[in-house]
Parts: sequence; C-alpha cells; structure tokens
Amino acid sequence: MFKIIKIIAGKNRGYIIKTKEGITTRPTLNRIRENLFNIIKDIVPNANILDLFAGSGAIGIEALSRNAKSATFIELDKIAFKILKENLIKTDNFKKSSIINKDFRGFLRNCMESFDIIYIDPPYHLKAYEEALELIGKNQLLIDNGVIIIEAKKDAKLPKETNDFKCYRDVIYGNTIIKFYNKKQED
Repeated sequence: MFKIIKIIAGKNRGYIIKTKEGITTRPTLNRIRENLFNIIKDIVPNANILDLFAGSGAIGIEALSRNAKSATFIELDKIAFKILKENLIKTDNFKKSSIINKDFRGFLRNCMESFDIIYIDPPYHLKAYEEALELIGKNQLLIDNGVIIIEAKKDAKLPKETNDFKCYRDVIYGNTIIKFYNKKQED
C-alpha cells in the first residue's frame, strides 16, 4: 500500500510524491515533516542537504521546495531509488540533486563534501545511528554551524553526545522522536 506524502510548503507545495509499497521504507509523516521544517526553517534556504536513507526523498524534496541550494539523496533499495528519481523529476528538482544508490557506509567513508543539514532516518531494525554519526564526524561532513537530525522510534537508544556531536534538542511525535545534533564546541 502506498502512503500519501504531500509536500507541505514552497514551490512544490501540494505535490503528492510516490512511496514504495509495503513496510520496508517508512516515509516521514506529513505532520512530523511540517513540525520539523518549522523548527529548521531559518537554516533551510541556500543549504546543502544530505538525506541519508532517503526512501521516497520526502525530506530532501521538502527542503528543495523551501529553497535549499542542493540535496544529496542516499538510498540503497533499488525500488525506492527508482521511485525517488521519479519524485525528483516530477517536482522539477532533479537538476539540484545528486542521487546515489549505495550503502550509507560506503558513501560516508568516501564523501568529499560537507553539508549544512544531514537527515538520518534508517530502517528501525538497522540501528545505524551511532555508526552514521561516527562516520560523519570522522570525515568532517557537517559544516561548523550545521545540524544533524535523526528520526527514530521513541524508545530508540540514541546518544546524547558522541566524540564530535551533542544533542541540543529532541521532540517527540507519537511513537517517533526527532533529535537535533550540532558540533561540540572546543574549549
């Protein structure tokens, strides 16, 4: 069954994007996305976004709709990757996007750019949060004033801080928690 995912605001407002059938991908719900973007609205314009575990691309497309400069989408699942590409074409965001059909580890280890906003929303069973944070820190993929956002099940064991990042805010929506991280400040 497809979920109805609608772009909330910006140039693509009202577009319904396609999602993968079944339960192997879990798109961020409209109300959560709306609240999330209300929190980060001041940093989205002209930002370079990394949508890790992109699925349908709802987060990155929402950011592009709200004037982000570019979005990089990482999605390993071949069917979700195809749907993501279709969604980017449909919303006329393909030219401002990089879409990569690769495992997150390989991408993060070899990435040579940095991002203003990194969104991490892996399949819940993967439990890849800490590994992703570690690789992002090790390879310096977040700009100094950037933000990492993790979406997880409310009861997920997420770190308050890592060697490189510190959680500065979390918000709970039903069974979902959104955590916001920034770089630790050196003393």
